[in-house]
Amino acid sequence: MKSLEGRVRRSIAIGLALAATIAARAEAHPHVWVDTVVTALFDKGRITALRQEWWFDEDFTAMALSEVRKAKGLAAAVPRPLSAGEIDGLKAKAFSNLANYNYFTHVWAAGKPVGVAKEVTGFAARMDGAKLAYAFTLPLAQPLDPRAGKIRIGVWDDTYYVDVGPAKGNAAKLEGEGAAGCTARIVDDKEHLLYFGSVTPKVVEIGC
Repeated sequence: MKSLEGRVRRSIAIGLALAATIAARAEAHPHVWVDTVVTALFDKGRITALRQEWWFDEDFTAMALSEVRKAKGLAAAVPRPLSAGEIDGLKAKAFSNLANYNYFTHVWAAGKPVGVAKEVTGFAARMDGAKLAYAFTLPLAQPLDPRAGKIRIGVWDDTYYVDVGPAKGNAAKLEGEGAAGCTARIVDDKEHLLYFGSVTPKVVEIGC
């Protein structure tokens, strides 16, 4: 009987410890903040690629620049133009690995997931005031016809370590041949909740 009571007490203690750990993680996340603008690029009426612009928070900016400028703190984040070598360093150390996570990009056509390329084109980095900004184009695995069904595009980190979301007031654009007559709007995606169901990500919804 004492053995059973001891096991029950131990189970309760473990449960409380797990609850405390989850609560601490909830308070600790996220660690990086990114504002994004997504532009769907059309060719002959179909979406073939996504041009993305990202703006990082100032803390991440300082950390990333410290790696390529070999400086620390405020000295690393001086808002001067990035050199070609610094841009190459950022791509190698603070971007290329995102290929393993599809560059945080999620795409659906008529409710079905669509893949993205492993390599981006036109990568660029610059300082926008005190914030580091990226720009790049991500080709889709296949052209998508928004006239055949709605297209949804989301940019987020499934772990919520990075809080990625649309930039306020300027978060979705359409360009290229065949974009006329189509619209893009930002909507909540309640089918892909993040972080134990507590965060509802935003997606770009395109229809024609």
